Amino acid sequence: MKLKLFCIFLSFVLISVALDAQNKPVQLVKGVITDRSLKTPMPGASVQLLGISGQTVVSDSGGSFILRKVTVGRQSIQVNFVGYKTVTLTNLSVESGKELSLIVEMEEEIATGKEIILQSRINKSKPLNEMAVVSARMFSVEETRRYAAGLNDPARIATAFAGVTASGDKNALIIRGNAPNGLLWRMEGVDIPNPNHFARVGTSGGGISILSAQLLANSDFMTSAFPAEYGNALSGVFDIHLRKGNKDKREHTFSMSTIGIDAAEEGYFKKGSASSYLVNYRYGFLTLMQQFGFKIGDASTIFQDLSFNIHLDAKKAGDFSFFGFGGLSSQNTVAANDSVTWTRNPSKRSGSIDASNTGVLGISHSILVDKKTLLTTIYSINGNKYEEGDNHLDKFNGPLIVTRDNLFRENNGILSIVATHKVNKHHLLKIGAYTTVKGFDLQQREAVNNILTDKIKASGNARLTQYFVQWKWDPTGKLRIQLGAHGQYFSLNQTSVVEPRAGFRYMTGRNQYLSLGYGLHAQIQPMGDYFARIKVGADSLQPNMGLNYSKSEHFVVGYSIQLAPDWNLKTELYYQSLYNIPVTADKATSFSIINQDDDYAIEKLSNTGKGKNYGMEITLERYWNDQFYLLSTLSVYESRYLPSDNIWRNTRYNSNSSWTFLFGKEWDLHAKRPSTFSLDMKILHNGGVRVTPIILSKSITQKTTVLDNTRIYEEKLSALLRIDLQTEWKVQYKKKTGSLIVGVQNLLNAQNPVSQSYDPTLGKITYKYLLGLIPVIGYKVDL
Repeated sequence: MKLKLFCIFLSFVLISVALDAQNKPVQLVKGVITDRSLKTPMPGASVQLLGISGQTVVSDSGGSFILRKVTVGRQSIQVNFVGYKTVTLTNLSVESGKELSLIVEMEEEIATGKEIILQSRINKSKPLNEMAVVSARMFSVEETRRYAAGLNDPARIATAFAGVTASGDKNALIIRGNAPNGLLWRMEGVDIPNPNHFARVGTSGGGISILSAQLLANSDFMTSAFPAEYGNALSGVFDIHLRKGNKDKREHTFSMSTIGIDAAEEGYFKKGSASSYLVNYRYGFLTLMQQFGFKIGDASTIFQDLSFNIHLDAKKAGDFSFFGFGGLSSQNTVAANDSVTWTRNPSKRSGSIDASNTGVLGISHSILVDKKTLLTTIYSINGNKYEEGDNHLDKFNGPLIVTRDNLFRENNGILSIVATHKVNKHHLLKIGAYTTVKGFDLQQREAVNNILTDKIKASGNARLTQYFVQWKWDPTGKLRIQLGAHGQYFSLNQTSVVEPRAGFRYMTGRNQYLSLGYGLHAQIQPMGDYFARIKVGADSLQPNMGLNYSKSEHFVVGYSIQLAPDWNLKTELYYQSLYNIPVTADKATSFSIINQDDDYAIEKLSNTGKGKNYGMEITLERYWNDQFYLLSTLSVYESRYLPSDNIWRNTRYNSNSSWTFLFGKEWDLHAKRPSTFSLDMKILHNGGVRVTPIILSKSITQKTTVLDNTRIYEEKLSALLRIDLQTEWKVQYKKKTGSLIVGVQNLLNAQNPVSQSYDPTLGKITYKYLLGLIPVIGYKVDL
């Protein structure tokens, strides 16, 4: 029956592809030319369509251009402007179902007139943020759609980058051995809460991203020594940008897959206006995969989200944008009131509730104060709610016994003001401040002697104020220097910190450069950690209110060389010294916040712990050209920590190595309608997960898992190997584009262990594995 259902679903999406067309379609290619630093429009720029056509246009007073009747397929354009470096964008995908809209940022020439390549062939190794000179790269929209089994999820795709792995089946990112909660998420210039479904408190990941790929523009991903404008993070930054809707035409996108349904709408409010809207809604039904017989968990799994970006052109009053997203998700299991079922499967006695809701609303205003100064003001509100609970039945038709009951609510109001001043083509100054009012209502209750007891109970608000200044100096075309500082003040316990940042990049030869980076980075603790209740005698105390920032010093040296027009090799060495890390106070234990994957710590803590991460990363990349790309990364590293017992140990994230290999190829099918077939593959091989060894003899005697606590995280499980495959058949019709995607996660159905425990019923150690083979099938139409 399950196979029949699966075949019916596959037949449906195949029939959806069987549309028809007569003429070879054409499309508009349009865009805006802007100055990279100030984002000001550049009228009079020359834009040429390369190839047989050779169509050339000039940007208008608003920097806009339109290339008409461009044949669908892969196209390239070149942009020239006096005093600026020539920009060449190659392998642009022109599709019949959606106009191609570009934002072309041009950089002033410093010394020579040598051409740079701005699109995916070269610029992916360089971030959009020109202040970032080490450990940063652009995250392109093309990658979110092309990488195998990426599910249009930015975080999952980031695991292909050097030094980045995922925590289990979640998209929580472990960057250079750091805990996932060290990652900062930012959208449209303002910090946002964890933008993932099925998230938990105290972490930065979840099951799948709330952010839709339909809204994403090219963005930045940073893994160390990031610029001074970013704060309250220890491991990395995901700086997300949203694209604007089409201001000239209303367009629609609809997709359906084994993951869910997705619909997007974009267009103008008034014909001829520069204002636009873009909105996307998605409803997920992962339980459909369970109906097909694929193991993705026992819980009923549902999620949905809405995201939008509205742009309003206020002429001389500047540009306004309204943006936001909201996501609802839940995973629930119900205890079976059936003693026969309990006999076959004791776990059926138990039930659970896990729900997470997250939302963001923001308004942004940008205006040129004068010809050299851009002022950007953003106000945003966001909130999240996490509900977690465990229960079980002790007897048939008996009362439901609750053993855990958690409800965490946080809401933030953020005001951001940033000024960018371009002194001249050599000097760029950026200064800004953010203030965040953090409201919270936290309750964590756990059963102690069958009585629910408060472990955390707190409500109120606190203010986190951040400020920064950063300066970029390009004395010559070969040398770039950036200096800056970031400051923070947290009103909850009146703690403050100033964090210096520095970067240096020098062109050592044609198409190769040396880079150096340094940064001191600080982060407040997860809110619940401050309010943990510790029982001392008859009293319940909150001893962690005075916890200081966790801190980390980052040192990076890198070298990048362009081996050929489409090939780039990049190597980075790094060392991170972590200190002020909360560990157990008053007694010697192995506990440290550095190993906390999620949840809050119910411990009396002090900022006396340390840690260190160091390693080497190599990235070899063949940029998308001639319908082929390749990306291979190798990371070798150590991640260690020092808790209150003064013994250096492996962190739980010290897998020591990770290797990724991705490639993709596209073929033209030369049918009567323009169509392509593409194949993409991703191979991941990571060192095994760190665990504490189990003492089997004592576990057998005590009939429960007994750990050897003298050997914390000394053992590694088997290495993880996963191969993902994706194919896409894309057909260009006269006024629409249809795409059939068939992919497989974990093609070999490899058993990758992530934890172990002793099973008294089997009398042996058993393992929990990552998800096995999961097919992903979907159809998308743009029109």
